[in-house]
Amino acid sequence: MEKVELTSEMAEVLEEYTKLQQEERELQERKHALQEKLKVHLRGEAKRVWFPEVAGEHLKISYRSVPLVEYDEEVLRSRLGDRYESILEPDMRKLKAELPNLGSELAPLLGRIGSPSPDKVKEALHEQTVSADEFKGAFTKTMKEYITVAHVPPE
Repeated sequence: MEKVELTSEMAEVLEEYTKLQQEERELQERKHALQEKLKVHLRGEAKRVWFPEVAGEHLKISYRSVPLVEYDEEVLRSRLGDRYESILEPDMRKLKAELPNLGSELAPLLGRIGSPSPDKVKEALHEQTVSADEFKGAFTKTMKEYITVAHVPPE
């Protein structure tokens, strides 16, 4: 792999960036701790919305508590047998995980739930099941850039 030169300017940028990452983590931790204190304060109150004035600023604080139910799916599947499917609804996490295996089952629904895939468009152009002219003016192409900075543990 070709090495990218680390100029003094880029060293400063990366130093500031990693410092900001650490500050961001610390701020998130502090914010979470303050949110916990607010939850404790509002937990027993009848009102779920509070409008305090603090330092001349009017604030709106909303609190709600919703039940989070997690089922032991294997136990329920064995206990309910065929009736198990009657209590199911789509789970986006499972759908995302199973998507590569669901192509043929989802095919009849693609008109409602699908979007053109750049890979499939290229394939269709290559196989000549569609022509490039049919796509003229029907798409835009932009470049989306990503950058990540992570700490590498010492060896």
